[in-house]
Amino acid sequence: MVKILFLQSVYNLVDEPVEREMHNRIDFMHFLGFPERIQDSRSVWLFRERLSSTGKDKIMWKRIWKQFEDRGITIKPCKIQDASFIESDPGKHGRKKPPLSPDPQIHETVMESSSTMNEKQGMTKEEKRQAKIRAAERKKQRRDERKYSSTRRSKDGAWPKKGSRSYFGNKIHSAVGTDMPLIHDFVVTDASKHDSQIDLTIPDIPNYRDRGYSGSGTRGIDATMDRAPGNHPHTIKQIRRNLRITRKRSPGKRPYSVMKRIFHGNHVFVTMVSRVRVKATFICLGYNLLTLVSLEKEGRIASALKN
Repeated sequence: MVKILFLQSVYNLVDEPVEREMHNRIDFMHFLGFPERIQDSRSVWLFRERLSSTGKDKIMWKRIWKQFEDRGITIKPCKIQDASFIESDPGKHGRKKPPLSPDPQIHETVMESSSTMNEKQGMTKEEKRQAKIRAAERKKQRRDERKYSSTRRSKDGAWPKKGSRSYFGNKIHSAVGTDMPLIHDFVVTDASKHDSQIDLTIPDIPNYRDRGYSGSGTRGIDATMDRAPGNHPHTIKQIRRNLRITRKRSPGKRPYSVMKRIFHGNHVFVTMVSRVRVKATFICLGYNLLTLVSLEKEGRIASALKN
């Protein structure tokens, strides 16, 4: 089942297509060891749900890194922290209603606004103030109902805006080594959470970060790029320091490029943070294995992989 989820994340397949590919593709069957019975899409979904609900994917990630370390694959204590947006499928908006039967929520809002306008006529100032308070309470109640609903547009997703378009999804925060660009640790959060609110550092260890983390605290040695306050230009000392940090943290951009361009991990078909975390686990695993193959070709970890 772990191998199936790995194939599903690497090839960016949903449950039904991965079941079909396991029946049709020889390379998939070879990777799975030519099993006597192919798991159906329902079994794949249930296994992934069990991982996300119990948190066993975190234990699995630690055990994978334990296998890497047993083979002599380690990274320097220095870390590069960065974050990227993962788009999710927000679900359908629903069918458009004909003009004679408008959407109930829109109809209710229009009726409330029209009744409020009629009530305001002939009201005193105190009555108008109380009407505004009641309208604000109703608006807050509807907002809380949407926030704590269990639908696909739940509190686990957010709508960040890029340019003139809004996107639904989450964020992945990762910590990458400086000598070997392997993902050592990662966290999946809501897209509305700022990068500086996540700290993946280790005490007394340098942590290289971009300007977005400027001003935020860290447990390790702060190696964050300086941000010029207001419209003031950087000093020569700040420019040279930023250049040194940029050279160190440049490998931290490679994981997101590989995960999005090769594994198509910029869009997943799940929405909850726990489910996206399981998807990210196997995508990060695929990136680490691909990076190890590249490092083996370069001769940097040949002795480790032979064992």
